[in-house]
Amino acid sequence: MLIELNIRNIALIESLRIEFTRGLNVLTGETGAGKSIVVDCVNLALGGRADRDLIRTGEERGGVRALFDVSGNPAAEAYLAELGVETQDGLAEVSREITRSGKNVCRVNGAMLLLSQIKTFTGMLVDVHGQHEHQALMDPARHIEFLDSFGGERIRPAKERVQAAYADYADTKRRLDKADIDEAERARRVDALSFQYKEISSAKLKPDEEEALEQKNRIYENAERISSHVRTAYERVYLGGGKSVSAMEGIKRALDAMKAISGIDEKYQTLAGRLEEIYYSVSDVGYELQDAMEETTFDPEDAERVADRLDQIKKLKRKYGPELKDVIEFGRRAGEELKQLEASDELREELKAALKERKRALDEVCAALTDARREAAAELCRRLVEQLADLGMGRTRFDVRFTPRAPQADGADEVEFILSPNPGEPMKPLSAIASGGEISRIMLAMKAISAENEGVDTMIFDEIDTGVSGRMAQTVGEKMCALGRSRQVICVTHLAQIAALGDSQFLVEKTVKDGHTGSSVRRLDEEGRVGELARLVGGADDSASGREHARNMLAAAETLKKKRF
Repeated sequence: MLIELNIRNIALIESLRIEFTRGLNVLTGETGAGKSIVVDCVNLALGGRADRDLIRTGEERGGVRALFDVSGNPAAEAYLAELGVETQDGLAEVSREITRSGKNVCRVNGAMLLLSQIKTFTGMLVDVHGQHEHQALMDPARHIEFLDSFGGERIRPAKERVQAAYADYADTKRRLDKADIDEAERARRVDALSFQYKEISSAKLKPDEEEALEQKNRIYENAERISSHVRTAYERVYLGGGKSVSAMEGIKRALDAMKAISGIDEKYQTLAGRLEEIYYSVSDVGYELQDAMEETTFDPEDAERVADRLDQIKKLKRKYGPELKDVIEFGRRAGEELKQLEASDELREELKAALKERKRALDEVCAALTDARREAAAELCRRLVEQLADLGMGRTRFDVRFTPRAPQADGADEVEFILSPNPGEPMKPLSAIASGGEISRIMLAMKAISAENEGVDTMIFDEIDTGVSGRMAQTVGEKMCALGRSRQVICVTHLAQIAALGDSQFLVEKTVKDGHTGSSVRRLDEEGRVGELARLVGGADDSASGREHARNMLAAAETLKKKRF
């Protein structure tokens, strides 16, 4: 249950703390005092839309903190445990801070969570009914949501199977549509791909050949220069010429000279050894230069082949590159697509057969979903009629009309609620026949049923008494009072009959301080309730007759609760 709500700098509220109780909590006050702001703040804590316009004028940030007792809700405690959030004595504080810059921070017991996680967690605790659900109930397109929600686990598995089957069907149909392209376009595409694939495949490209060709081409381009310099090096090292001796001959003479005196001193012997090492090293270089000179031959035909191959690769890279690997990959993809297009007739037949099978499977799971929905609809009608009898609509007939449609991700059903509020009247769509008061009672009946199914701890009603007055207001109040025996109910109301049945009553007031308008909320004591009920009944709280009537209403409410609840 919701134990406490703290609001700071939201709308008209500067700072506010409300402590709710078990049972039926009612919020009353003048029109425009800010009753619905309290509900908006609860919605904000539950993960609702965080509009920066909610922040109080002149402030940069605002926030709400909602303290829940989750000790009686094992599913909620287990979910927090999955998220690594610990509860403290069964308490969980949900906080939400918003700023004008757009920053939005959500926490549970100080641990920062995603907004989706906040919604999942609080969805296990609270169900909020506002005017948008009234409007949804009047929209036939939304009725299937109400039915599926009521059906719960009976419908969910069948619905998931439909979603999976529809995804398979839609994917196969998309592939078939792609295969069924216009024949002229197909022919044009085949021509283009054939040329591209032939041009690339005939080149017989290899991923690493370009670098080797460029190296070979550099040698051919510099062949004359290479030959000249290698010959010069060879002559200087090995052959010698004219009056000059080769490097080897010069080192050999130096070596012979040092050997002649190596016996005289050790240092001459060392120098002779070093010269000998140099001699053999230079000799090796000479042999290698000789080999290089003999290998340096220029093959004009091979040079032309290398240049042509590089030119071919360069052109292909310009068309299909930028790199050689991209050209090869382009050719591979072109070949695959060409193969698919050339085999499109066979592929289309395969896809048509697959689509037929997918459609059969989809129809099968849709039929199972329809059966599950019809079973849920029968129970919904039975239980709803029982609830409506408690709400003064005992002669109402209620039904769910099913209309087949083409299968979609949520099944093959169009669902619409129909009813006859009076004997002898034909069944008509809810949107065409129900008054505002009847819609309020139908919605309350649905909420009473969903509370039994879902087991939420707290139910919040924002002016569910729209269009209700007199005896019907008393009946609606009694129903919410009955709900409050098994769970916490928070209700914003303008009707004295409902307010009198509250276990706790809070007054929302508009205040003006230092030229700033604000809202405050306080829990009323016995005399405070008398005055507020008198105002709700007669528009003033200071008349003796009004106050006496209010006392009688409170006494009658207490008697009723002791007797019936």
